[in-house]
Amino acid sequence: MTLKKDKIEKILIIKFGGMGDLLLSTPVLPNLREYFPNATIHFLTLRRSRDILMDNQYISRVITYDPKEDKAFFTIKNIRKQKYDLVIDLFCNPRTALITFCSGAKYRFGFDFRGRSYAYNIKMKGRGGIVHNVEFNLDSLRKLDIPITSNKLNISVTVVHEEFANEFIEKYKIDSKNIFAISLTGNWEAKKYKTQDYIELIERINKKYNVNFILIWGNKNEKVECEKIHNVHKHNSFVIPDSPIRYLGAIIKKCDLLIGNDSGPMHIAVAQGIPVLGIYGPTNPALQGPYGENNLTIVNNNIDCLCCNLLDCDIGNICMAELSKDSIMEKLNELIRINNLKISLN
Repeated sequence: MTLKKDKIEKILIIKFGGMGDLLLSTPVLPNLREYFPNATIHFLTLRRSRDILMDNQYISRVITYDPKEDKAFFTIKNIRKQKYDLVIDLFCNPRTALITFCSGAKYRFGFDFRGRSYAYNIKMKGRGGIVHNVEFNLDSLRKLDIPITSNKLNISVTVVHEEFANEFIEKYKIDSKNIFAISLTGNWEAKKYKTQDYIELIERINKKYNVNFILIWGNKNEKVECEKIHNVHKHNSFVIPDSPIRYLGAIIKKCDLLIGNDSGPMHIAVAQGIPVLGIYGPTNPALQGPYGENNLTIVNNNIDCLCCNLLDCDIGNICMAELSKDSIMEKLNELIRINNLKISLN
């Protein structure tokens, strides 16, 4: 089926997943808006991730779904009432396929995964091989013959969020020059670089660079880990306050660069134009790494079980535990060089 541009007045995009997953889908939005300047664009996502999309200039409404609380029947009924002309399912699991199928939209796009092709009348097979998630999402537009003029991640940070960040910087009298963010967040333990390793890495960085560190956490356990780091490096490390996503974005925007695990804050930094050094092990940076040429990743190339995607490791998480800090420092130096950052030396 060929998409007829003049027949599209109302569009729904569907993407479930975590903070990072949703951010990696946002490059779709400016391209859709440019191609359909007068269309109404809605976005259906999980309730816990909705803040990523709030105040996004390219969409007019965020619809949320919580599988623990919401009945699929009522979600489908609500979607059908909206009378969308085009639904683009970027998640394509059995639930979102059913929602797409029942939407009543004339044009229904999705990837041709096993058992779900019934839901879509415009579908495509994945390219196969290693394709970054941003490019995978943009493939939906390529299939629909929608030009791609932007591949930037999007998150809205307003003056309210910036004031929050400024207050944090001023409260602790943090020198606004030369700030490194350290992100300990991650939705599963195996892909986290450990607290003691960060303590030792910061010690290495302190020997070369005169910088401050902002320590980022997402849950109570991570906050405790950040406080452990701060207790060792009290003179130049600062634990962020409880910061909802866009407030966190404003804090990250104050930094020169971010070092961290595969997690949402890493992708927020990319969206804010902040260079990123991502530390990877169980997940594949070629698929989910910080997007863009100004960002770098590091893995432990001395082991053969990288990218295992295991939530728990039976052999001591060696992809992280045995990752050379000398190698991380080399990558950090390269990140500073390729982004022409003026970082003070000790």
